[in-house]
Amino acid sequence: MSFKNRSPPSPQPQQRDLKQRVFTCLNKLADRDTLALASAELESIARNLTTDSISPFLNCLHNTDSSAKSPVRRQCVILLTLMSHSHGNILSPHLSKMISTLARRLRDPDFAVRSACVEATTAMSSHITKPPFSVLSKPLIEMLVVEQDVNSQIGAAMSLSAAPDPETEQLKKALPKLGRLLRSESFKAKAAVFGVIESVASVGGAGSKGVLD
Repeated sequence: MSFKNRSPPSPQPQQRDLKQRVFTCLNKLADRDTLALASAELESIARNLTTDSISPFLNCLHNTDSSAKSPVRRQCVILLTLMSHSHGNILSPHLSKMISTLARRLRDPDFAVRSACVEATTAMSSHITKPPFSVLSKPLIEMLVVEQDVNSQIGAAMSLSAAPDPETEQLKKALPKLGRLLRSESFKAKAAVFGVIESVASVGGAGSKGVLD
């Protein structure tokens, strides 16, 4: 009896099914009656992702429109936290996409969404440890310096200060920029930036006096 060589099944149908499930759940988040069930299903999906399904799942979260209701936007960030806890360094190849998604939500007008971003930053820096901390901190520092939106500034600063065990040298290099921001009358997130400086000082990086001199 002969056997024909068969190629393994294409992942495309599974990925399409996954995307459909995720988009269906995201739509249900906008309805109070289905929010809890949809959240639970999304969290189950996030915990059980395979290496092939991580990328399409992240694309669904990233592509969620800013016009979506607040519970949808917030849950997309919460799922980044859950993924970090569940999958750790398996997510290393996808970190740039996660950071990009995070950066979009740091501009969110809803404080609850931005607070979820701070928690996600903490989880990502704690559990995705293979890339250096600078991969995460650099875009946050750039957001602080470049963004004019006060929500973005506050969110980026809070995320930086919340990250555990930061690379002191990386943040020390940013201290002159942070000092200039503190001296700028147009910069509105000064209290949050002081939090970053205190975080650096707590691990022996610098004191606020030196930055302000």
